[in-house]
Parts: sequence; structure tokens; C-alpha cells
Amino acid sequence: MSEITLRDVRTQAQRLAAAGAWTDAAALLLEHAARIGTHPETAALLAESLVRTGRAREAREWLAGVLPAIESSDDRASLRRATVLNGAAHFMLGELDVARRGFNEALELARIDGDDALVARAMSNLGAIANIQGDRTGALALYHLAISAHQRLGNTRGLAECFHNMAITIRDLGRLQEADELEQRSAEFARDAEQPLLVSIARLGRAELALRRGDASFAEATARRAATEFAAAGDAVREGEAQRLAGVACTVTGKHREALELLDFAVERARQHGAVFHEAEALRSRAELHAAAGAPMSALDDARAALGLFGQLRANDERAALLRWIDGLSLESGQG
Repeated sequence: MSEITLRDVRTQAQRLAAAGAWTDAAALLLEHAARIGTHPETAALLAESLVRTGRAREAREWLAGVLPAIESSDDRASLRRATVLNGAAHFMLGELDVARRGFNEALELARIDGDDALVARAMSNLGAIANIQGDRTGALALYHLAISAHQRLGNTRGLAECFHNMAITIRDLGRLQEADELEQRSAEFARDAEQPLLVSIARLGRAELALRRGDASFAEATARRAATEFAAAGDAVREGEAQRLAGVACTVTGKHREALELLDFAVERARQHGAVFHEAEALRSRAELHAAAGAPMSALDDARAALGLFGQLRANDERAALLRWIDGLSLESGQG
């Protein structure tokens, strides 16, 4: 392949990425993977395409192979991008200590180079780790800093991502109306940025909030719509997460057979892609279904498996809540 042809490939992939067509961008770049590893900008673009479509294992392996060449080049922009993406791949795989180191390294590089957009992105990612591990105050502080930076830059895609992340933390604090307003703002910025995948992510966030406010039917319908959108976009991990939420809604409304099909799908999809946090959530949701369906031993099996994964992530709030649930389940099943 000639250099000009490779440049054309990169240009086409960049156009696809700008339109949010990350699956198509990944497919195009993977066709030429053997040739782009020594081209830092294109190599980083492939990594981002893989991360954006939930293919974290592939992204981690790709970056392990190309990062040495990127580090030895004089392309600082691609190095910063590859570094934060390496953190993102480890984050999705539940390797949070490695992810945190990657995000902090990217943050340092971005500050040295004056890359305010990447500073904001790294802070938002560090906020997501803080939230998983129960540090809501720290997460919100990082999100506020990231949002301020994105606002200065007029970065609507970054704002969409940050407002969604903040909505999750606010939701976990029990402030559901405020969280819903943040998800709506996320969707608005995502539309402004012409990022349909981010619109679907905000939609799924609103479905979760609807479920927590007692509207299981709306939550199920919205989650199923989001699952269809994620499937069309090639985001297998988020498709599984949307099916999980639909399954939880079916559990609430007593449709146990449908719920089991959806939750089996969610568990297997998360496990297949190494999405540890999503797998833990799906196992917990399936445990709740088994309990509702009168199968306490199956419920305990899934709950204990989820407990181990939450422990691996040091998601202490989730782990403590699940331990309380298991204690209650054991007492109930012991009465039978």
C-alpha cells in the first residue's frame, strides 16, 4: 500500500469517527492493521475505534503492540491519545489500578503539552474510577473540572460524556430528578455533536432512572430501544447492559421467563468482552430475578459471583449492599 493510499484510509476513518460511526471506522482500519502500526495517528485512531465499540481486549492488545513505536516517535498528540486510550481499555476490563496510572500519565502529558481537551478527558475518566470505588465527592469534583474545560473549548462531545458520567454519580446519591436533568443535557450536547451513540447512552441512563422511580414499563421499552441502537452501532457491551436493564424491568413486572433470557444474554455478553463491572451488575440482577422466582440457591450463586467481581473492583458500596442482600436472602431461604 502506498503512503497516499494509507492517508486516504486515515482520512476516511477520521470522517467516520467524526460522525460517530466507530464500528465502520474500526472495520476500515483493521483491514490495514498490518501497515498502520508504525503510523502513530492512525494507530491511535484504531485504538479509539476499538475502545468506543467496547472491544477493550482488542484495544489493550493493539496498544501493547504499537505504544513503543508511538513513544519513540515525535508525535506527542498521538502519544497523549494512545495513553488515555490505554487507560480506557484497562478501565473497561476492570483493571482499575492500571487504568488509573494510565489516566494520570495522560493527564501529566496533557498538562505539559497544554492539551486542555485531553486534560478534561483524563479527569472525567478518573472521576469514573472514583465513582465506582465509592468516592462520590471526588468524582463530582473531577467532573466539574472537566465540564469547565470542555465548556471553555466548546467541546460538545466531551460535555455529553461528562454530563452522563455526572448523572450516574448523582443517581447513586439518590438525587434522581437532578440526575435525569443531567442525562437530558447529555443527550442535547450529544445531538449537537452529531454523536448518536452518546444519545443512546443518555437514553439508557434515563431508562435506569425511570426504573428507580417505579416506572418499569417505560424503563423496559426505553432499554429495549437503546439495545437495538447499540446493536446497530456495534457496541456489544452496551447492548448487553441495555438488555440487563430490560431484564430488571421484566423482573419487577413479573415476566420472569423474559427476564431470564435478557439477563443470561447480559451476563454472557459482558463476560465475553471482559467488561467486569457490567458482568457484576448483570450477575446481581440475575440473582435478584432468581430470588423473585423462588430459586434462592441460584440467587446465592450469582450474588456470590457478583460479590467477587465487586471486590476485585474495590466497589465497596456495591459490595456492602450486596452482602446485606445476601444476608437477607439467607434468612429468608432458611425459613423455607
